[in-house]
Amino acid sequence: MQITQRNPVDNARPEFCAGRKVSETHKALLWHLLNDDPTCPSRMVLHASAEEQVQISVTLRQINRLRKAWGLHRGKGRPRRSGGQKKSESPGKLVQVTPRLSCVGVHVFAQWLEQQHAFEPVVAQLTQAVEAYKQRHVGDDFALLHHRPRTLKRHFQALFFAPLLGIERLSAFDTHEHPLQTLVGRGYQSSTLRQFLGQLERVGADEALMPTLFVAQVGQIIYVDGPMIAYWSRQAMHKGKSTMLGRIMAGSQAVIAHDENGQALFVAYYPPDLHISQVIVAYCQKVAEATGRPLFVIDRAVNAVALAQAVDAQGLGLLCMLDDNEHAGLESFAAGLVDTLEDGTKVSSGPWKELRADDPRHLVIVVPPEGKTLVYWGTSQVKESVETSQWPRVYRERNEMQELSFKAMIDHGALDINYGRKTTLGPDRHHQRKIERLDQCLESADKRVEKKAEAVKGQQDKVAQAEAKGHGKRLEQRKDHLATLERALKDAKATHVKLCEQRAALGPVGQRADRDFRKQTIMTMRTLLLENLLGTLLLALLARLQIKVSLQQVLSLLFERSGARIETPSQIVYWVNSAGLSLSNRRLLSQIAQGLCAMGLHDQGKSIYVRLKDIPP
Repeated sequence: MQITQRNPVDNARPEFCAGRKVSETHKALLWHLLNDDPTCPSRMVLHASAEEQVQISVTLRQINRLRKAWGLHRGKGRPRRSGGQKKSESPGKLVQVTPRLSCVGVHVFAQWLEQQHAFEPVVAQLTQAVEAYKQRHVGDDFALLHHRPRTLKRHFQALFFAPLLGIERLSAFDTHEHPLQTLVGRGYQSSTLRQFLGQLERVGADEALMPTLFVAQVGQIIYVDGPMIAYWSRQAMHKGKSTMLGRIMAGSQAVIAHDENGQALFVAYYPPDLHISQVIVAYCQKVAEATGRPLFVIDRAVNAVALAQAVDAQGLGLLCMLDDNEHAGLESFAAGLVDTLEDGTKVSSGPWKELRADDPRHLVIVVPPEGKTLVYWGTSQVKESVETSQWPRVYRERNEMQELSFKAMIDHGALDINYGRKTTLGPDRHHQRKIERLDQCLESADKRVEKKAEAVKGQQDKVAQAEAKGHGKRLEQRKDHLATLERALKDAKATHVKLCEQRAALGPVGQRADRDFRKQTIMTMRTLLLENLLGTLLLALLARLQIKVSLQQVLSLLFERSGARIETPSQIVYWVNSAGLSLSNRRLLSQIAQGLCAMGLHDQGKSIYVRLKDIPP
């Protein structure tokens, strides 16, 4: 609703405070109507407010009282127009009122992002990717190649804010009510954003956007983990153990790196059938090159001596934990006491009691007063950089940095949503693994048959020798043993034949599909960037509050609530509807609003304030 000023010099905007019957938004609307034409009768003001499609429960007496308080009451005599001003003249904007605004907190967050220039690195990286694509493919022509920076920014903002608006899949843009028009100045449908995402994939935005996750100061320790996301398809695809009820199904395996401050730094996707130990060394090398930090903490899924050797050979540091079945407690190690914690937990360090020449792992044993013994291991880089007494604490922090972060990003960041259905065909790795296992079994079976045949031949020679010498009891014993060996040879040959039949039944290697992860990577980086910026906002807010507030509280109490917006020549006020909140939550929301006001938010020179209102507009 655009509201114009008849004389901005003589008519200063009064302060609108919510009354018992008339809210501040309704007062702003009435003041606009009266300020536009002070000679308008009060009854006509009621008709004009009805035309604005705003239900105002107000009487003529209340309008007259407000007119008198604002100095906008009708004077005596016939009204005259001063200075030849025509009735249709509209010198300029005075106030803009949005009486119904959903997701008020998201709008405030968007204003903070504009003030921090958060999207400038994204636009810069996308522009570089587009220019590089133009140079490589001179004859290609599609919409993204002609987008201006402002258009790139708006399209990416639509994808960026979608999870906060309750939109997880792009199709929801066509069915869900969302405030994109007031948030980014343009509303989009799913077809437009699908086209934009497909063209981002085409220009290689999955690699171009990776530097936008980097922060100026990266922590010393890098935590590595990631969720498994299930994928439903009738096409034959490679499968792995999905975390959804432990089912074996197709999907994708995200490997995400966080620093010790909780900032996401890197992401890569792999097929679900590949164990993380097969890709983790190359992944850690990429992260170390990008961040300059060589120390990594990973859960026990990658626990192996061969992996420790490979990581140590690359000059990287890795901290992990031994499985419980790999040791028998403190007696398995020649360990000395390092520290005793306040709760009586003893921390020891030392090598294996039985030395293993090929094992480069350094071990730390934690024996609590009650409970099982935990054993942590690290490579030489970790031992040189982190005190052994701190290894348990550093490892435990991975749960908060990543496990809880993944749950939060699934909740409000759409981390577990699949994007893109493009696949690529390749050799069936499941089939190849079966063939490799059968080939190994056949090789072992061949050796077993050969060994059994040699044993039978040797025993036959012994039987012939006993017969030649005329032995009695010894001949009988040798014949019995020969019969046993012949039965074993027969069983070995039967097993060999069975394996040959199984190998022949497998036939040649078939084909299975793998997902094209480029769209998935782009949208995951969107989610990680959103989480990083939400964390930065929370830190800035906590610095101005006297209480502790969690991100989930800010999202539920502020971001998901409706309200109104009033813009004047000097300030912008966001009114948050607090109806329905308990007294404690209302107090908490009030302190959050005060903290946001203390952050000094502004837009185009206008100060931004956040206020609470009990009566919805």
